[in-house]
Amino acid sequence: MPPPNLLRRTLIAGLLTSPTWSSAQVTPGVTDSEIVLGQSIYLTGALAELGQDFTAGASAYFKKINDSGGVQGRRIRVITLDDGYNPAKAKENTAEFERQGVFSLWQYAGTGTVQEISKIAEEHQIPLVAAVATGPALRALSRNWTFYVRAGNKEELKAIINHIDTTAVGIERAAVLYADAPYGREGLAEVEKAAAEKNKKIPGAVKINLNGDDAEAAAKELQKLNPSAVIMVTAPASSKAFILQARKLGLKAQFYALNAAAPIGTLTEIGEGANGVIVCQIMPNVRNAAIAVVREFHQAMKALGQGKISSASLEGYINAKVMVEGLRIAGRGLTRRKFVDALESMSYFDVGGMVIRYSRSNHEGSRFVDLSIVSDNGKRFVY
Repeated sequence: MPPPNLLRRTLIAGLLTSPTWSSAQVTPGVTDSEIVLGQSIYLTGALAELGQDFTAGASAYFKKINDSGGVQGRRIRVITLDDGYNPAKAKENTAEFERQGVFSLWQYAGTGTVQEISKIAEEHQIPLVAAVATGPALRALSRNWTFYVRAGNKEELKAIINHIDTTAVGIERAAVLYADAPYGREGLAEVEKAAAEKNKKIPGAVKINLNGDDAEAAAKELQKLNPSAVIMVTAPASSKAFILQARKLGLKAQFYALNAAAPIGTLTEIGEGANGVIVCQIMPNVRNAAIAVVREFHQAMKALGQGKISSASLEGYINAKVMVEGLRIAGRGLTRRKFVDALESMSYFDVGGMVIRYSRSNHEGSRFVDLSIVSDNGKRFVY
């Protein structure tokens, strides 16, 4: 008879390699009946409106899937914790998720946050899916366990620079207002790079706090530059504060905003002053029911009892569709590695009017960018 320790090791090895040992018993966050995801996102603070909308849209799709029996018979459950746009808090939340045993990290948002959490995802080999971060330097790292869905700042800012270059506005008289945060500083660098590709130079840039409490000073500093256009790489709170101050000062310039800088709720609060602002869109027109994913999104939000419709909530919905498709491809014998392989196999996934492309060397998903003009006192985007 073999020694007790050897017998014990042999029994354990047999259990782990036995074909009857299900992945639900060895993969964190996976049971026979559910898949658990951990989401750390800003539900309070300067970007709260966006975080709440992302969460609402995703919840609508997950409810639809759960109501129809789940994925491979497993319901999806999301544990959501608020990080207030604070990377340190997001790291605490992630440690808590790992203690609880989630299958995947899900829909974290903010360049600074994703920069930190993607390192953890890589080290611990836990997927981070639908990361809402647009910084070009971060995305260029091509980490194996992090996946994006939306287009990044690089694509948005190129679209803005191309538009300015083909109008009477002129790049030589375009200034940049950027958030005093990693997101803003990277955005400024990308604007300068995009302008340089056209042998042009941005004449000036002014920083602003995320909460916009220094908006009056920033507006006055920009006014001295006498710009014909202002490219806003800002947060919703700083966008609102700046536009109100700029209109008050009579700053005559065409305002351009990144998608994250100007959600519809913020523009509505600005009111008349928001009219004419050009905003990047990285999702299909949320009001165009002729687009299949938009139509089903409206139906799902109605089923969830959500009256608010926004581009950010559509984004959350599409993010959830991508997550579920990866889980579906991975199959019943779900492991983290199989899930990552499944996502990387999605070379062409049409969510219903928008295409997501992944591969082993590309985790960026979509490159869709459109420009819209704000009208109706901040209540509507015209495409």
